[in-house]
Amino acid sequence: MKSHPFEMKTKIWRYWFIAQGFLTCVPVPKFNYQNRDLSRAAVFFPVIGGLIGVFNYGLYFLLRFMNAGNWLIALILVSSSIVLTRGLHLDGWADVCDALFSTHNVQRRREILKDSRLGTFGVVGIFLLLCFKTIALSERLMPIFLILSPMAGRTAALIVGGLFRPYQQEKKSLGEEFIGQIPWQIVGIWLGILILFPLFWIGDYYPLKAALVFFIGWLFSKMMEKSFQGLSGDAVGAVVELVETLFLFLGRK
Repeated sequence: MKSHPFEMKTKIWRYWFIAQGFLTCVPVPKFNYQNRDLSRAAVFFPVIGGLIGVFNYGLYFLLRFMNAGNWLIALILVSSSIVLTRGLHLDGWADVCDALFSTHNVQRRREILKDSRLGTFGVVGIFLLLCFKTIALSERLMPIFLILSPMAGRTAALIVGGLFRPYQQEKKSLGEEFIGQIPWQIVGIWLGILILFPLFWIGDYYPLKAALVFFIGWLFSKMMEKSFQGLSGDAVGAVVELVETLFLFLGRK
């Protein structure tokens, strides 16, 4: 039985708002969440990342117009991203750092991932990550990478969602609804867009460099999968932060 066009449009908007509400602090209409809604909304993740980038792109030129210094611009842009995303992926990065660098067994590492308290490795991990982002943004950056970087980070999330498996928890988490549930066609389309399309105005071996960054993201995911014997939502956030930061360094002139 064919779907009515109005029903199809309603579903599209529903999944758009799910993606927007999950990834950003922008208010969305209230709705009843259903099983696997997040995995169906994932097709919009890179678009949401692009909109975050567009906001920072405009903010960048506004600060340039106001003659703000490079370091001030970098700090404001880093802060803007944290506010817009509510630190969602940064929290995952910190939890993974705490768990990944511990010397405990797999079960204890999983417990550390779920622990909301921030440990030493988590603090150091956040500090280093924000330092690298600030350094990348303080240098001569091609402004288009302010858009490409958050898009690439959310595309890396799709790689985890399509190519890896979650570990089961006592209470089913959003990670289990997302990891291993993304169709490979969606992953391939977004990888193709991020690797090939920007070639027309960037050049300089960009496709090879972009492919290498995504490969590093895949290797990092593989390492986490081996360490935790499966992945969780925190691992997705960690990969997003890693790939987004590496893409910022690709954008240096």
